[in-house]
Amino acid sequence: MQISFAKKEREVIAKLGELSRKTVEATSTLRSFFDCYFKNECDKKQNFFKDIKRIEHEADEIRRGIISDIYKGLFLPDMREVIHSLTEGIDKIVNKCESVSKIVDYQHPNVPEHLKEKIIGQLDCAISAAEAFVVAVEKLFDNIDEVQHYVIEVERFEHNEDVIEEEVLRDIFSLQIPLAEKMQLKELVINVGDIVDRTEDASDILEVLLLKLAY
Repeated sequence: MQISFAKKEREVIAKLGELSRKTVEATSTLRSFFDCYFKNECDKKQNFFKDIKRIEHEADEIRRGIISDIYKGLFLPDMREVIHSLTEGIDKIVNKCESVSKIVDYQHPNVPEHLKEKIIGQLDCAISAAEAFVVAVEKLFDNIDEVQHYVIEVERFEHNEDVIEEEVLRDIFSLQIPLAEKMQLKELVINVGDIVDRTEDASDILEVLLLKLAY
């Protein structure tokens, strides 16, 4: 089923799709940043770090534009509030990608070799969840009957990431390294996991919007 919208509302919907795609751009760039950091010979780490900051700034600009537009009388009031919450939820995903990149860039944590692949696995879940979320956003205003499938996909990748995160945390606290280093690694792993958690949170808000559109 496709919902009909006014021209100005369709412009906001297009911006919402653009904002959601920033989550894929941010998570993919963060994965490249980590991959580069884990390979000491890589000289593009700072370029990826700057790219993440740029993506975060661009997402912020799009978010502000959407919020400004919707409070000019577009959409029904109850839908307006949910769209506002959704833009904030999406922005939090991109913000978390930036904060994770800062942890690495500022702290330079020493990640044991056998944990690197698992952290990359966390990031792969983050990218997959973001990709499913983007499709859910696009389907919401195109074919709402298909949205639920992609919401469930986001939940699946969030669960997969949880499994990896728990395994990595167990590994960290079994290491024969100082407690301070364990806590530093724990902070990194939990923050990477928070990216997927925030994607699921945004997906939950999307479900509320789905209900308002469907009924």
